Amino acid sequence: MKKLYSLLLLALAAAAPAHAQWNTNATPVCIYSTTYVDENGETKQGGDYYACTPMVARTPDKKTWISWKTWTNKTVNGVKASAVRTYLQLLDRDGVPQFSEPILVNDHITPTWWSKYALCVASDGSAIVTVADSRTENESIVSEEYVPSTFTPAIYKIDQEGNFLWGLDGIEYSDITNSPYTNAFVIGDDTFFIFTNISEDSTSGETYIQRIDADGVPAWDEPRKLSDKVYLQYKMIPSLDGDILFFDDTPDGARVQRVNHDLELQWDEPVIYDENSYGGYEMNHYRIVSDGNGGACVAFVRPMGEFSHNIRVQHINEDGSLGFGLSGLDAYNAEEYDHNYPSIAVNPETQEIMVQFASEIGSKGEVRHQKFTFEGDYLYDDKGFTVASKDGSTSGGYYFGLTGVGALSGGSWAAVYRDLAGFFQSSIIIRVYDKNGQRTLNRTIGRDLDPNDLTCIVEPEAIYLFYREASKAKNPGITIFRIAPDGSYDVKYDDTESISSLPAGDSAAKQYFSLDGKLLPEPQRGLNLVRHADGTVSKQLR
Repeated sequence: MKKLYSLLLLALAAAAPAHAQWNTNATPVCIYSTTYVDENGETKQGGDYYACTPMVARTPDKKTWISWKTWTNKTVNGVKASAVRTYLQLLDRDGVPQFSEPILVNDHITPTWWSKYALCVASDGSAIVTVADSRTENESIVSEEYVPSTFTPAIYKIDQEGNFLWGLDGIEYSDITNSPYTNAFVIGDDTFFIFTNISEDSTSGETYIQRIDADGVPAWDEPRKLSDKVYLQYKMIPSLDGDILFFDDTPDGARVQRVNHDLELQWDEPVIYDENSYGGYEMNHYRIVSDGNGGACVAFVRPMGEFSHNIRVQHINEDGSLGFGLSGLDAYNAEEYDHNYPSIAVNPETQEIMVQFASEIGSKGEVRHQKFTFEGDYLYDDKGFTVASKDGSTSGGYYFGLTGVGALSGGSWAAVYRDLAGFFQSSIIIRVYDKNGQRTLNRTIGRDLDPNDLTCIVEPEAIYLFYREASKAKNPGITIFRIAPDGSYDVKYDDTESISSLPAGDSAAKQYFSLDGKLLPEPQRGLNLVRHADGTVSKQLR
């Protein structure tokens, strides 16, 4: 098997040094810098597009795969085309990059950075990466004005030695040329590859799925159609006996089905756990985690009025019964305030469900937690537990950016959020609470950060942060941070399985602000400022 150690272009020559490792104090570590040395020997900024949309996945042996995109140039037939490509790096347990240069996953042009891609880990610790790129540039590039427009879905498997196990071009579906959205889930030894196909006029399309075994052999002669619509409103998590809980969003509401690996129904019929249907192309409104017993726990936003919301929580048992009633329970069991941006974690050890969400109380913003038993009992009072609060009038209307909550050993848990001081200015706050709600750790990371696509993963021995620091930062690029629950940085591994992990990225793909800078739970009528996941800001009229 050929091993590919891809070299970046000269403009990206300032890649991560091999001696990088996890932080030894409260200073985060940049493992991939977006600064570079030009042909004149001058140090310059590569800009935000030199490390877009980072994604993270942990391996069973406690290493970390990190993938990201870069807006770079590629010369084809003598013509230089500007486009996006996907890179991959592996960190060992000590946080040391295992490849002297990041692996170039797809050496084809990806037309735009917003093409949806995925990163997950196979059962053997290899990385599974999906892309959507143009694979016809050699035939069609004819001028400097060439802009590729085709999106062909492809999926790669790359082992920890850098070997491309499913071929240097991955497994591709060349007959599909307009598929900007891809996703993947690993269940057991199988990978389920989901991708779209949009019509030329973008008015219609389909979504497909293919099951691929560990050796790269598709289970079905042709991918199976999931829907006559173009979206990724699907999520898959393991259940009992090798089965799968398969989530989707339909016009009748959000539902779950238990299926086998051939997608055959194991329940008499799907279970609807939320009668609302949000639309869109993916399940951004639903935070779904395994309950550790073959079932799942879900937190989601339910509209209550023009600008009001509450956070609903549901426990779905392995037999399809709804543990929290037909409509779930409110995380904040009152209607005075607005709540949004939930995240959820489960502690199978104590059989508790933890939910983190934002509250807006007049000019005051809060980070709140609520805990439930698996039977639906509130473990705090009906309004939950206040983690942090701030009067927006003293900070220009900014509150908090939520990242997530995670379970630790012995019933304790970690809360991670951002304290927003202004546009592109924030601190990352890490707090740990014991089983009685007493705070045992309060750590502030940075005072003037602009972390994008922040991911937090909570494991028994440590809390891990991964994000892209924006170009105006002192050390812009892909940044990592690790801290033990007791506040130390000399982390010892005990080789136990992680209790829970938080989903990649912020709960909200976008953030909305009023013209005076006040953070909004959703766009208001009139003109809004929109901060996108890649850090850019635009105006939106609603």
